[in-house]
Amino acid sequence: MNLKKIFLVLIGIFLMTGCADVKYNINISKKMKVEEEVFITGTNTYFANFYRNLPITIVEEYYNNKETMKPLAENGYTFEINKDKGRYPGILANKSFNSLKEYKENTVFINQVFEDISLIENDKLITLETKNFLPYVEDESFGRYPISNLSIDIKLPYVVTENNADSYNPKTNTFTWKIDSNTKDKEIKLTFDKSKIYVYNLIMYISIIILIILGIILGILIRKMIVKNRRNNKIIG
Repeated sequence: MNLKKIFLVLIGIFLMTGCADVKYNINISKKMKVEEEVFITGTNTYFANFYRNLPITIVEEYYNNKETMKPLAENGYTFEINKDKGRYPGILANKSFNSLKEYKENTVFINQVFEDISLIENDKLITLETKNFLPYVEDESFGRYPISNLSIDIKLPYVVTENNADSYNPKTNTFTWKIDSNTKDKEIKLTFDKSKIYVYNLIMYISIIILIILGIILGILIRKMIVKNRRNNKIIG
């Protein structure tokens, strides 16, 4: 089954209104493996206007249908109904890739938000870059599916040398891009150095190491002074 049909299964029940709220996470490991996580739910408008009283019942009915979710399982996705990740219940799907190249060729978002994703390796530098943003559509007439709000997170253990993220979390080294129905153009670009591991607050750690070294040196000097004083006292005595 092609990626478009897999995405159709994921977004499923929210298609009829174009009110899909998507959180899309990419986690790159030190071994350059990729974990893809997609959480899809409805917007406030969707639940308020259509299923105000029974949102979880409606979602569960759709995603507990084994035949409906069969394409996900056949293509290596694990999935579950999740009630804790967002304000409203939705589907949480995950898939693991052995490399960035494998991810690039199989991510469900190809041809949905961007026409393609390029992967460029230049010595130790690796660049992930999207090509040709596909703006919001109100229905499936263009072969794509409507997403009202989309948050894309890329988390990695390496030092990033260049990026155009909308926001950044230095504690987790996570870069975030935001897209909504009003976004006319968007590009995602992230370059990282695979030879340099990111350490949160490196200056703080360096300062701590320097203080430890100074403490050790000071301790040695004090000890020498004490030993010297003891010797002098013995000579005088």
